[in-house]
Amino acid sequence: MTEEKNFGADVEFLNQHVETIVLSNSEGGSLVTVPAWQGRTMTSSARGAGGTSYGWINYDHIASGKRDPVINLYGGEDRMWISPEGGQYSVFFDPGVPLDFANWRTPELIDTTPFDVVESNDKSISFRQNGSLMNYSRFTFDMQMDRQVNLLSRSDAEKVHGIDCSNLAVVAHESRNTLTNTGSEPWRPETGLISIWMLCMNKPAENATLVVPFKKGDSEKHREKPGTPVNADYFGKLDGTRLQLNEEEGLAYFLGDGNMRSKLGVTFARACPVLGAWDATHSVLTVVDFNLPETAPAGYTNNLWEIQEEPYAGDVINAYNDGPNESGGKLGGFFELETISPALALQPGDSFTHLHRTVRMEGDRKILSDVSHHIFGVDLDRIESHFTSK
Repeated sequence: MTEEKNFGADVEFLNQHVETIVLSNSEGGSLVTVPAWQGRTMTSSARGAGGTSYGWINYDHIASGKRDPVINLYGGEDRMWISPEGGQYSVFFDPGVPLDFANWRTPELIDTTPFDVVESNDKSISFRQNGSLMNYSRFTFDMQMDRQVNLLSRSDAEKVHGIDCSNLAVVAHESRNTLTNTGSEPWRPETGLISIWMLCMNKPAENATLVVPFKKGDSEKHREKPGTPVNADYFGKLDGTRLQLNEEEGLAYFLGDGNMRSKLGVTFARACPVLGAWDATHSVLTVVDFNLPETAPAGYTNNLWEIQEEPYAGDVINAYNDGPNESGGKLGGFFELETISPALALQPGDSFTHLHRTVRMEGDRKILSDVSHHIFGVDLDRIESHFTSK
């Protein structure tokens, strides 16, 4: 097994192949971004250059220098994508082709197109790019993509989540991702809508457990028919060794070992504005939150690879675990914490911003367990009880 790189080594590796920009603070919080890869945050650390590097990086693909016509999966713990991936309004399939893996490809705008640096300082950097995407139904979206990455302080994280992490090593960062309709046509449901899709790629671990809260069935805030807590049938049924639901706790526990292609989603009726993961191997608690709106008039884009009866009944949150696909290979072995904006019915000149925030914490187990209990309602022992080594 190859020894894992620390944050400093990851930055050094990236600098050998692409230009990077590092943000850091006096508390040890650091992150590295790559303008050439849509300004994505590749990885971060709570303990500076010598600390654990949290984001998943595809070393082999980056080192090869090759460009894949389907997807260039460089990695990154905060990267901006566009939804929907499948369906009659997909931007990942050319018009008229079968919706299968042989025809799927990632638009260059969110894969290989560099973003321009608009403004930067030691705690923040802003990126921008303009482009167009045509969907499966032949509607063209003309857009401006703006992305601001902010390195936050420990106190910022404490205020957001109402926690005390003064005795923990913490790195917190957020991205404010904006789409603007720069065309002359409004974006309408009948010709297809798009959403901002944020992905946090993490290193897998044998017992890494994703924790996904959902609104309980008796909640007064969601629809009269909330449906099942999560949709986990994307790549086939999952048994209790991979997914466990607890309606009383309002939590889904999902294994992030990077060994089985699996995914779950939470719809607007059930979604909460936070999710996370506990990696017992590296002793890292991750919390992701986002700006979940009170209402979503146009719904949420549907990413299923089929012509859809309900193209705006998609997920707000996704959790993904990588593993072998139909061809026997896999994208790289990682797990993702994903958040998605509402479907964007924007008039010409209108914009929408999706906020996606990541907090990583290391340190005393009792303190981390208290933080987990405050945010998710369960401590680390409870999380670890679901997927244990045999």
